[in-house]
Amino acid sequence: MIKFFDNIKSEKKWFYTFLLVHFAVWFGVALIRAVLPADSLEGIYWGSLLDFGSPKHPPLAAWITYFSYIPFKADWSIYFISQFFIVSGFIYTYRLARYFLDENKSMLSVIVLEGCWIYSYITGYYGFNPDVVLMFTLPAITYYFYNCMKDNKGSDWIKMGVLVGLSCLNKYQTILLVIGMAIWAAIFKPSTYRNKFFYLSAIIGLLLFAPHILWLIKYDFFPILYYDRELNIINGYNHLTSPLMFLGMQLVCIIGTLVIYGLYRLKFAKKMDFIQEYDKKQFWFLLILTFIPCIIHTVIGLYYGSDIRPRWGYVFWYMLGIMLFYFFPAKTDKEEFKFILKSAYAVMLIIFLSLGTMLTVEKNYRSRYPVTDIFSDMKEMWAQRYETPLKYVGGDSEWSFPISIYGDTHPINIMDTFGYKNPWIDEDDLKKSGAIIVDRHPDKVIQETRQACPYLGEDYIIEPFHYKFYVNNALNIGKPREYTIAIFIVPPIK
Repeated sequence: MIKFFDNIKSEKKWFYTFLLVHFAVWFGVALIRAVLPADSLEGIYWGSLLDFGSPKHPPLAAWITYFSYIPFKADWSIYFISQFFIVSGFIYTYRLARYFLDENKSMLSVIVLEGCWIYSYITGYYGFNPDVVLMFTLPAITYYFYNCMKDNKGSDWIKMGVLVGLSCLNKYQTILLVIGMAIWAAIFKPSTYRNKFFYLSAIIGLLLFAPHILWLIKYDFFPILYYDRELNIINGYNHLTSPLMFLGMQLVCIIGTLVIYGLYRLKFAKKMDFIQEYDKKQFWFLLILTFIPCIIHTVIGLYYGSDIRPRWGYVFWYMLGIMLFYFFPAKTDKEEFKFILKSAYAVMLIIFLSLGTMLTVEKNYRSRYPVTDIFSDMKEMWAQRYETPLKYVGGDSEWSFPISIYGDTHPINIMDTFGYKNPWIDEDDLKKSGAIIVDRHPDKVIQETRQACPYLGEDYIIEPFHYKFYVNNALNIGKPREYTIAIFIVPPIK
C-alpha cells in the first residue's frame, strides 16, 4: 500500500485522502445519535419482511438496510453502508468526469461536491435510505450510459441494464434519469433504438424490476397512495409556490459548491469565460441528464399544485462539478488544486460543526429517543392488564419503529399502509393478541387504532392516555426536555 502511494502524484494522493476523510468524518458524526434516523428504522423493519415492496418504496434500500444491520445489530453498520454508497458514487462521478476533463479537474469535480450538503448531512440526519442508494446508482448508470453511447460494448449495456433495474427497484425516481437518457439518445444517437444491445439492456432492467411490478398488481398499487398523499393540493397558490420553493431549495443545496468554485476563480483572478469550442454531444449530455429530472419535478409542482419535496431533486446534482469545470474552462495547477481542496475541507468543517453541535446539544426525540425505558414501561402497563406478552405495536412510525427495532422482544409493527389492508399482519392474530398504539396526539392515536384494528367497530370507545418522558442531550447537560405522547392499549379479544 505504501509503495502504491509512493508511485502516484501528489494530487491523486490528496484526492484519495479526501475520500477517506469524507468517509470518516460523516460516518463519525452520525455516531453521536442515540437512535437511528426514522428512514433507517423504517428500512430495517421493511427489509425484515423480505417482500418485493413496502408502504412507500420498492424494496431494494430496505433489503440493504436490513442485511447491513442484522449481522452486527449495531447502528454504526447503517452509517458505514451509507458512506460506502456515497463514496462509491463519488468514484463513478470521477470516472465519468474523465470523459470530459483532465485528471486534476476530474478529481476537483468530485471534491467541490463537498459543498452540496446532501453528501454529508444525509448520513447524520437520514442515515441510509433510497436517496443514498440513488447517490451511487445515478452516477454509475450515467457512466455506463456514456460508455454505451461511445463504444457500444455489450458488457457495458448489460451493466447499465442491471443498474437501471436495481435502481428502479430502489426508487421510482430513477425513471427521470432514464427519460433524460432517452431524450439525449433520440436527438444525438437515434440508432440506439435499432441496437440489439439496447433491447437486451432494457429486458434485463425490466426482469429485475418485474417482481415489484407483480407485487404492485397483487396489492392494488397501494404504495402509490403514499405519493398521492404527498401530492395533495394545499391551496391554489401552491401551483406557483411549490415549484418556486423546490427550485429555491435546489440552489440552497448546491450553494456550497458554487461558493468553493467562485472563491477559486476570484482567488486566482480567472475570467468566467464560457466554453467556446466543445463537443456538442458532450455539452448536451451534461445539460439534459442533469436538468431533465429538475424540470420534470418543477412541471409536476406546477400542474398538481402539490408540495414537491426539495430533497427529491438533490440527488441529481452529481454532475455539477463536471459542468462547472467543463463549461468554464481554465488551467489548474498544483497550487490552485490545493486551494480548492482546502476550501472543500473548510466547508466540510462548517457543516461538521453545525450538524455535530446540533446532534450533541439538542434534546430532540428524533436523535435521543429513550426507547429502552419507554418500552420497559409499556411492557409493564401491558403486564398489569394481560398475561400474554406484548406482540404488536403501532402508530406513527417515528414513535413505533424504534420500539420494534430496539425493544428487547422486537414487537411486530402495525405499519400505516395508507388506507389499504396491511398485507403483513394477520388480523385474526392481531385480534387475539392485542396491541399498543402510540402517537404524539390523541386524535391521531384514535384514527390509527381504527385503521389498524377495524374489527373494533365504529362504536368502540377509544380513549388514549398521556405518557410523559424526558430527553437529555448527548452530554447530559442541562434540564431534560419533556415530551408527552398518547398511548392506547388495544385489548386482546378471544
